[in-house]
Amino acid sequence: MAGQHSRSKRRRVPDSVEEQHTFVRSKRRSTQQTLEIHSDGPDVEENEEDEAMRFLGDEEPDEADEELARRCVDFQPEYERGEDGYVAGSVVRIKMTNFMTYDHVEFRPGPHLNMILGPNGTGKSSIAASIAIGLAFPPKVMGRANEIKSYVKQGHEEAYIEIELKGRNGDINPIICRKFNRHDEKSDWKLNRQSISRAEVNELVKSYGVQANNLCSFLPQDKVAEFAAMAPVTVLKETMRAAGDPRLTKWYERLLEKGDQSIKLSRTLEGHIAHRDRLQAQVNNIAPDVELVQEREKREHQIEVLQNLLYVSEHNLLKEAARKQGEIKEKLRIKIEMHESRRQPLKDFLVTCESKSFKTSNRFDKASDKHDESKTRLREALRDGDELLRKGNDINDELSNLRTKIERTEKEKTLLRQKIAEYQAILSEPRENHEEDVKRIKKEKYEIQQRMKDKLREAEEQRYEYDQQNERLSDIIKTIKELSDRQKQLESVEAVKEHHARTNRENGPSIAFLLDWLKREGHTLEAKVHKPAMISVSVPLQQYAWQVENCTNFGQRATFICESKADYARLIEFNNKPFPVLTGRDGRSYQPPGKIQLYLAFQEVAEDTVNPKRPCTDEQLHNLGFDGFAIDFVDAAPAVIAFLSTQCRMHLVALTMKHASQINSDPLPSMGIRSWGTKEEWTRATQSRYGSKCWNEMSTSMRKPTAFHVSVDNETVRRTANEIKNLQQKKIELEEPHRILKEKIDEIVLKAKLMKDEIKQLDQALEDLQNSVKRYAKAEFHLEKATDRLEKLESEPSPNEKRDELKKKKYDNAKERLKPLIALMEGCDNIIKECADLISVGFHKVQNDVNVRGLKDRINSGTARTKRFREDFEEASQKHAQAKALMNQKWAVLKENISQSSRAVKNEVTRRAQSGEPFPPPEDIKSELNTAKAQLDIAINIPAIVVQRWEHLNKELEKASEIVINEEQQLSDLRDDIEKTLNLFNPALDALVSAVSKKFSDAFQKIKCSGEIEVNRVEKQFDQWGIFIKVAYRDTDEMAILTANHQSGGERSLATITYLMSLSEMSRTPFSLVDEINQGMDSRAERTVHNQLVEVTCNANAGQYFLITPKLLTGLSYHPKMKILTINNGVHLPDSHDPTQRYGDLKACVKKYRHSHVVTAC
Repeated sequence: MAGQHSRSKRRRVPDSVEEQHTFVRSKRRSTQQTLEIHSDGPDVEENEEDEAMRFLGDEEPDEADEELARRCVDFQPEYERGEDGYVAGSVVRIKMTNFMTYDHVEFRPGPHLNMILGPNGTGKSSIAASIAIGLAFPPKVMGRANEIKSYVKQGHEEAYIEIELKGRNGDINPIICRKFNRHDEKSDWKLNRQSISRAEVNELVKSYGVQANNLCSFLPQDKVAEFAAMAPVTVLKETMRAAGDPRLTKWYERLLEKGDQSIKLSRTLEGHIAHRDRLQAQVNNIAPDVELVQEREKREHQIEVLQNLLYVSEHNLLKEAARKQGEIKEKLRIKIEMHESRRQPLKDFLVTCESKSFKTSNRFDKASDKHDESKTRLREALRDGDELLRKGNDINDELSNLRTKIERTEKEKTLLRQKIAEYQAILSEPRENHEEDVKRIKKEKYEIQQRMKDKLREAEEQRYEYDQQNERLSDIIKTIKELSDRQKQLESVEAVKEHHARTNRENGPSIAFLLDWLKREGHTLEAKVHKPAMISVSVPLQQYAWQVENCTNFGQRATFICESKADYARLIEFNNKPFPVLTGRDGRSYQPPGKIQLYLAFQEVAEDTVNPKRPCTDEQLHNLGFDGFAIDFVDAAPAVIAFLSTQCRMHLVALTMKHASQINSDPLPSMGIRSWGTKEEWTRATQSRYGSKCWNEMSTSMRKPTAFHVSVDNETVRRTANEIKNLQQKKIELEEPHRILKEKIDEIVLKAKLMKDEIKQLDQALEDLQNSVKRYAKAEFHLEKATDRLEKLESEPSPNEKRDELKKKKYDNAKERLKPLIALMEGCDNIIKECADLISVGFHKVQNDVNVRGLKDRINSGTARTKRFREDFEEASQKHAQAKALMNQKWAVLKENISQSSRAVKNEVTRRAQSGEPFPPPEDIKSELNTAKAQLDIAINIPAIVVQRWEHLNKELEKASEIVINEEQQLSDLRDDIEKTLNLFNPALDALVSAVSKKFSDAFQKIKCSGEIEVNRVEKQFDQWGIFIKVAYRDTDEMAILTANHQSGGERSLATITYLMSLSEMSRTPFSLVDEINQGMDSRAERTVHNQLVEVTCNANAGQYFLITPKLLTGLSYHPKMKILTINNGVHLPDSHDPTQRYGDLKACVKKYRHSHVVTAC
């Protein structure tokens, strides 16, 4: 098998470049192909799929929608193709071992059309299966066996598949390995020799766009008929997944979602509109009664308003009395002020003193501000001085650095002169010859290296054997752990059943008591006491659990079974005794209520009790439609089986999973079978004691099991324990030779290490000799280098000019520092003068403030007459306050009463109180109030519940109306969203279908037939949209939809391969495969299809294609880019190593063929 190494896939949005296995484990890449987006920076532009989905959620201009739709129509898939011609994701290499028909095979398909030839039974379809199964697709995609173990070759225990895919540009080719066996469905996965999970393989395969589960891109032999039988809806979905714009599937799913929401919302809206109309009718019906209630409420409103107006009138009277008291108080206040006016001269002098005090304060503030300004100028002078000081320090640092540089240069010159003298002394010494010693040491080193290599090689061989043993031990340990986990899981089922028994309401405490007692004291009994059937019995086939449970009652299921009479007698003594004090799970002590009530039974274990006689044979029972007796579906200990037979009579109960109509139950009672169960019913037969003693049957429906709904596979538990024991023994046997081998390896490694140390010593001696030889050369080199450096240093200019310049800067800096120093001294003098002025002004300010306070105290001191006037004023003030208190009290009553009133009452009272008209006295208001109360007493009293219902209905009507409005808006939004999505989806779908239909029609015309592809659009039912493949093979026929029954097998195959071929140019998958699609075609159609397939799949832009066929016609078209893979495999082939039958060796046959043709040509 020949082939060439290659790579593949299409352009994608730029992403971070990583190693392939790292990508699979950490980074999730897009599974859909996107259009090429060029970006030179780190920020990647948004792809068109995201852009399209954003248009669906936002209101965008029509121009933007039209532009996006145009880009959808113009979509053309682009492949990411490597320099070797392979598309990213295409198959570069396939290797199989013990897979289906192959012992071992490895081949490399080409990057374009691969034609796989071979007779039936050679393993052509095995290649298709290896691609699907090796890339982690489920076996069912092949249409054959659904279990992976079925693909292991007969006679072998394990199979292996290795597939190398083309990596993306810049990435290594991912190599996916899968190993599985014929015993279970487990597989070991590796990517580039590193173990990974199946989910990671799925992610990798999905990222390359491989679709082996899509019949439009991967059509195995057993799925050819299934393609023609696919519903148009399925054809549409699979076509969108395999070809065209990658966003089609998302748009279609959005249409399905929004369309379904629109239909549901329309139905909901109709119901809500009907509900709103019903509420409106109910509101209109009770409106007259509500009007009467409103009239009564109007009277009540009038009474409430008059009551509040009465409070307002009374408040006005009190307010008038308070006003008069206020006038008296004001007159007394004026009298006091006139008396005070006579003391005016003293007050005028106070004003003069306050004016002086104000002026003094202003002078004090100005002096303070001037003082602050002086301090600010002083701080600025300090900052200037500090800055000049810093510059002076920098100049000093430069001078210091210059001196240091001069000293360092002089030291370097001195050191160079010393080294020059040393190198000259070395060159004047006599030279020695060490060539013989060097040869001897090198020879000795070589001999030791050879011995060390032998040791290392021996250690490597031992280490390989050690690793093999270590791997076997690891496998055993891993298997032991898995079996132990499985054993714990199986045992935990019985713990669940025991927990249910302990918490049973009827007899849980008693069962729990004896279970705990058996754990502590069970060893003191004569024989085994079995747990109740609800714990110890298992029903492996759970569909029979409810039927088995119907054979027993609670007492039988809760019975402890003793194999010894003495044990039975001992345990029965616990009955009717109080419960002992127990300790709960939380550590607290408690005593269950009531007394111990145990179900106990003694059961003798014998052949006739464990395996009692059945009423009929199994064959007779099967002939009646039953699966077996109830005791056959139970897994338990012999004593428990005997108990179920003797006490529950389960060997006389027939069970089946068939319906009652599918069995013959008439002979059962006469055979001794009085109870039986079918799939959905339980029947009991009873015989009448009187008359003709007829049999009566009573049936009950199936009920959910409560005791046997959890099953324990005891045989699996025992088998698992034995497997663990055997593996542990095997582990012990392997550990001792494993340890001895490890010691041997360590000994060899130690010897190799000692030899390595000897080599290091020889290397050191060799280096010393070589250094002695090189010593003179080094001295010459360093002498020349030191001489050059010394000459360079001596030729450098003198640093005196730089030093003079720095000294001048230092002098100038010292003169500048004098200026801020002088300003600082002048500022200090000014501050001292300003402080003296500030103190003087401060003394004047204090004196004026004391004078003002003294005058105020004298003015405020009153005479005896002033005190009398003030006492009269205080008395009038008290009376005025009392009047105001009565007024405020009435106001508070008014406020409290009106706060409890409705808003309408408040507004009416406020309007009448603020109208400006004379307010009526309280007597008139009381008269009007009494009249209104009399009118209210004679009014009709309608129950308040009527109004409450009317108000409730009005609220419900408002809610219903709001819901209708909201749902109408939601429905409108949904329809707009659907319209927008259709504006994107329809052009892209039409472009795809149009391109495919044109190629499909052209291909059929070449064979004198008719065909077309069209989209079946059902109004508002997007889930029924589909693709119709229409064909007509005769001029007289009308085009008919491709189905599984209408066309012949050859016609279906022709339509199928033509459709798949038409998809090729729009396909987004890296490779496609069809298996024996040409079966049933006539030679004319097969030749035409073959030539068209070669033309389509061998152009420069095509991806990889696999065509599997058992035969070929003559005179077919071929292309240089095609690759022919001929399968030389099968048990019918002769032995290629037999020299008498060389025709079984394909390579020898080809060689002989070439030789004969060369001879003929000559």
